[in-house]
Amino acid sequence: MLSDSMCRGVEEHIPNLTAAYVHPGTFLRRSLEQHTGRFDRVTREALVVVHIGTNDVASGLSPAAIVGQMEALIDRIQRGHAEPLYVAVCSIVPRPVDNEWTRPTVRETNRGFRQLCQQKHNCIYLPTGTLFLEY
Repeated sequence: MLSDSMCRGVEEHIPNLTAAYVHPGTFLRRSLEQHTGRFDRVTREALVVVHIGTNDVASGLSPAAIVGQMEALIDRIQRGHAEPLYVAVCSIVPRPVDNEWTRPTVRETNRGFRQLCQQKHNCIYLPTGTLFLEY
């Protein structure tokens, strides 16, 4: 799992989780530059859950830019693997502090994530927003 602070402590709740890379305050670009090398060590079929993007929305990036960076992250994670490396992209969770600018960005970005995952090989979109809000 590759996540920002939203998933801090997740390894305590998911049995048999191989690894959780939780980077509070991270952005898609930073994860692409600093954290994807860890997936080069994966030598068998695996699932990578990506839950990043909230900080990108808060920074003012456009939905197109966020989706583009997610696509680059997926491509980098999957690059060079003989066995399938599946990627599950979680939706961006709406936050109580979202305003008239960030709420539409969250909705548009999640639509973009859904469309992106439909186009990518071995990629699925997880509409997890309501799960986090209900928990």
